[in-house]
Amino acid sequence: MATKTRLLVADDDPTLLSLLRKTLTREGFDVETARNGEEALDILRNHSSFDLLITDVRMPVKNGEELLRDARKLCPGLKVVFITGYCEMDERSRMCSHGDCEFIAKPFKIPDLLEVIERSQTALR
Repeated sequence: MATKTRLLVADDDPTLLSLLRKTLTREGFDVETARNGEEALDILRNHSSFDLLITDVRMPVKNGEELLRDARKLCPGLKVVFITGYCEMDERSRMCSHGDCEFIAKPFKIPDLLEVIERSQTALR
């Protein structure tokens, strides 16, 4: 039996976080959620076996860029998908200069997010 892809989703919008947990779980993923970057790091410290981090760029406590930097220290090969409504191209380039990551703009459609996740999974193989 194949293991489920483990996703960690971090976003400060509780409605979106709940929707993503339900939807991605229904799609067959093993999903953990965090309300901010610091909470996501705590989860990674205790359970570092995630395949993909999906995170908002703008969050209180620790933003997506800080989360990426710290998460990669704990899990060097961790793939990242940023979900954001506010991110300039130069910011995207800087954030992804350290390895594999993708962006998807809010608001997004679930099939579009699933496509990005699939691309990330393909890169994992």
